[in-house]
Amino acid sequence: MNFFSTLLFGLAVLAFLSGCATTTAPTESSTKTFDKTTNATLDATSSTSPGSSGSGSAGVEAFTQENFIALKGEMAAGEGEHLAALGGLLHVPAYEEEHFFLVTKNTYSQLYPSSSTTPQQMLVTLNGALIAANIPHQ
Repeated sequence: MNFFSTLLFGLAVLAFLSGCATTTAPTESSTKTFDKTTNATLDATSSTSPGSSGSGSAGVEAFTQENFIALKGEMAAGEGEHLAALGGLLHVPAYEEEHFFLVTKNTYSQLYPSSSTTPQQMLVTLNGALIAANIPHQ
């Protein structure tokens, strides 16, 4: 009986292990997802000041376009993760983050003068507000 129990246990372990086989080959969908995430991250993190030429401006504009509604709400409140991310993309120094938040809150009516304000228009106005507030950014 002891031999039979050991044999049965060994077969159960082998069956379990064969059902839990792992593969190191990436699937097509995981590779595509990784590529899209990597490309979006590279686009968003290579930023320069709004309105300037180069791919950095395109990254800031892409981020702003994608998160425009969330940014609008967070700018009105003067805080939020999307707003912090925008500050990072604009290279606002960490020590100026609270000031950056305050400027967006205080200039909200200029940043969004109408319901038809575009992300590009808001970025141009924001750039001017940051210059006027002496907040370093790129």
